[in-house]
Amino acid sequence: MTGKDNRAFPRFLVSSDTCAIYGEGAGAIRDLSIGGVFVVDPEPFPAGTHLNIELRFGDHAIPAQGVVRRSIPGEGMGIQFLEISPAVRARLKLYLLDQVGERARVQFPPGS
Repeated sequence: MTGKDNRAFPRFLVSSDTCAIYGEGAGAIRDLSIGGVFVVDPEPFPAGTHLNIELRFGDHAIPAQGVVRRSIPGEGMGIQFLEISPAVRARLKLYLLDQVGERARVQFPPGS
């Protein structure tokens, strides 16, 4: 097994003051990309679950809709963003650039 990562966007670790709020739950954000987020939750939703989520970064909040693509009991879930407006995408990209700087700038595909 090669362990090849087929994600459309690179993932980045973010600061510890980030979280995601969804339905009746909330969890810390482990990593984040323009295309999705991994949320730490010991009781994650099953794969295929559609969620309205709000990403919180300190005083800032970014709304998104997503679907759970990977669910790992006792660990968390990978959520792919489904509907994210260009304005929200721009805010997310600015946040990532602020967090990880040049590493993010180099890895974003053109037009992302």
